[in-house]
Amino acid sequence: MTVRDPASAEQPEASSGGASPEPPRRRIPVPSFTAMGYRDFRFYWVSTATLFVDQGMANVALAWLMLELTDSVAWVALAVAVRGLPLFFLTIPAGVLADRMDRRLLLMVTQVIAATSAIVFAILVATDLATAPLALIYATILGSSTAVGLPTRQAIIPMLVPREHLLNAVVTGSMARTSSQLIGPALAGVLIDLWGVEASFAVQAAFIVVSTLTLIPMRRETMRIVEQEDRPSFSIRGDVVEAWRFLRANVPLLVIIGLMVNTGLFMIGPNQALVPVIVKDELDGGSGALGLMFTAMAFGTLSTSLFLTSLGGMKNKGGFFAMALIGGSICFIGIALSPVIWLAMLFFYFWGAFGGFFVSMSQSLLQSHTPQEVMGRVMSVNALSSQGTMPLGALLAGALASLLDVQTAVLIQAFICAAIAMSALLFIPRFRRLS
Repeated sequence: MTVRDPASAEQPEASSGGASPEPPRRRIPVPSFTAMGYRDFRFYWVSTATLFVDQGMANVALAWLMLELTDSVAWVALAVAVRGLPLFFLTIPAGVLADRMDRRLLLMVTQVIAATSAIVFAILVATDLATAPLALIYATILGSSTAVGLPTRQAIIPMLVPREHLLNAVVTGSMARTSSQLIGPALAGVLIDLWGVEASFAVQAAFIVVSTLTLIPMRRETMRIVEQEDRPSFSIRGDVVEAWRFLRANVPLLVIIGLMVNTGLFMIGPNQALVPVIVKDELDGGSGALGLMFTAMAFGTLSTSLFLTSLGGMKNKGGFFAMALIGGSICFIGIALSPVIWLAMLFFYFWGAFGGFFVSMSQSLLQSHTPQEVMGRVMSVNALSSQGTMPLGALLAGALASLLDVQTAVLIQAFICAAIAMSALLFIPRFRRLS
């Protein structure tokens, strides 16, 4: 196969000929968005930011519409479940497609479908023709778009910047996602209050259109993975087996995937299921307090991201990756045992900070050690390992909380999460030294 080397990405526009002088060392870390010096990455960043504003809006608008249509929490939960269901069935095939076609084109097709469905659904809501079953169909389309787009979007990053700037690109892209998810729900709430839920769906469609149009100027040759004549015959089973063989031969990367499964089961899933109960029943807080908790977590993630952009390179990223997961587990316990709101909010902030480090390290390690011809499939396995196990983790957390109590459930799951991460840190030196 003729594989494109990501190091051949175009150089920053500000660069000049000749050897660049070594930058002076800084005593205080200063954020540096090196990846933004690459033209195609800037288009990618704007596309990502606008898309995740849309997704943040969709979370609020779809739930609110379901309440208006049914006045039933069960229907709201069903809409959330239906939206997440395509992740189980489409993520791996999406990774196969991402390794066989222009990744930019694949993103554009899925986003055009999502934008069209948002426009149609906005019209249905505005004309009072929307029903709960139609809302479930819309949620399925959105979930399918996300399932295909998530691994594809992650697989594009190493094609836009050289390897030495990959961590900076991953962190900068993560900041776009985090910032947009702060903006999206608030914007949806304002639109719903002023003009109704149909206005939110219409604006969502506009954001998807902008995200899609921003992909067009990206250089098509940047998206080339292998030469057409070098491609083997198409086979989903064969392509999946090839990706599995690659991961099995690269134990440190397989450990990262395993730790992502660990996180979905014992950290992210319990977070979604138990944190609202902790805020309401243990801390006597309302929906406003819950919103502030997640805002504090988002700011923690942004703080870590700003710090990571100041780093030119890191050794032993695998070890720091595992330690971030251990730190997050300790913060989760702190949240569950906090006697007052302000202390829980502080733990939320540090939880977000550890989470930002964890996500950035996992993505940069996987992307920097995976060849382009299997990148889409590895990213799809990564997405499935973390996002796909969240519902199972939430169900497990709910069962433990029902049998015991919420705080005990958190203690058990956080301890398991930390113990698995500690085992990887202590007993798998190849993973620990991965950079």
